[in-house]
Amino acid sequence: MTNFIELGLSKPLSALVAQLGFTQPTEIQEKTIPHILSGQDVLASAQTGSGKTAAYALPIIECLEVPDKSPRALILAPTRELAQQVEQQFQMFGEKTKLRAVTIYGGSGYEQQRRELKRGVDIVVATPGRLLDLVESGDCKLSAVEILVLDEADRLLDMGFMPQVRKIIRKLSPERQTLMFSATIDDRVKYIASEFQMTPVTIQVNTARIEPTEIEQRMYHVNEFNKDALLAQLIQESKMDSVIVFTRTRRKANWVKSRLREVNVMAEEIHGEISQAQREKTLSMYRNGAFSVLVATDVAARGLDIPSISHVINYDLPDSPEDYVHRIGRTGRAGRSGVALSFVSDEQRHLIRDIEKITGRVLDPNTQARKTQALRRPPVPRRRRFI
Repeated sequence: MTNFIELGLSKPLSALVAQLGFTQPTEIQEKTIPHILSGQDVLASAQTGSGKTAAYALPIIECLEVPDKSPRALILAPTRELAQQVEQQFQMFGEKTKLRAVTIYGGSGYEQQRRELKRGVDIVVATPGRLLDLVESGDCKLSAVEILVLDEADRLLDMGFMPQVRKIIRKLSPERQTLMFSATIDDRVKYIASEFQMTPVTIQVNTARIEPTEIEQRMYHVNEFNKDALLAQLIQESKMDSVIVFTRTRRKANWVKSRLREVNVMAEEIHGEISQAQREKTLSMYRNGAFSVLVATDVAARGLDIPSISHVINYDLPDSPEDYVHRIGRTGRAGRSGVALSFVSDEQRHLIRDIEKITGRVLDPNTQARKTQALRRPPVPRRRRFI
């Protein structure tokens, strides 16, 4: 089997990676690291839990090597949670170097981030909005950036960040190396790649079928009026102690939290309208077991690093099957088993087929029954045309 030294990483960095418990590269790491080290642009598709952050963090640390006072690597992420997680990976893998990484995101102290940049930094991990503010104020200069990473490029598109991303990229050298990572490579992502990259190497890992093998998945057909009672019943009867409940809107998240509290289930909510300080406090309490149920919108579907979640409940199904996979990927991590439960109203029944297609599983027995019945149905005789 391939090891990190064979991929081109130095012995000291490979030894540190081994000390941290990563003895073998994942598929996305094995396929991308050599291309990144050689200076090529890369367009890669990989799912949650595939090790994609290390796939670009390790070669970036290897390439930068010696600290400098100006940012030479820039990673753009769609959410504050993902940006923080990426920065933690750089801190972990860069432990024995003097490279400095800083996270820039909205909802946190502007002056503090400004001071961090003034101290000198090698790696900037940022959400586009706050970074653009600092760039336009002259507090963050990007002319020395050698490597640009667009992490979760599809989500940057979905969340409407491309105008800010374009303004930021205009500040960079055209000689830079550009890396794009995305859950899917659709026509929109390909278009952005053609705009920002030069003849990229395209790498797709496990994209034909996404199969979370360690996760038990169940569907419950229920109308909207009965969801609250079913949710409380499942949580209480199964004695779930670490749950994320996903809703489509922040208003619904607040509603579900309130309904759970009425039946003595300790629950808190996170979504885009809650301040960063409050979100961090809520997540810290959740990790420490202060309450058992976290109700969240899709802001929490990506980027959160909470390895001990036993259950994910989709109070509402997402419109995108890829988002379904990202949601349920919060459980069953690090070799643990997990359970994903989904409430399906009549209005959302049509979404099941797309989810089954991308996961490669029959999740709704009724769907399978309909397919079987259709296969057994005798062909309809053609009517003879009379002229």
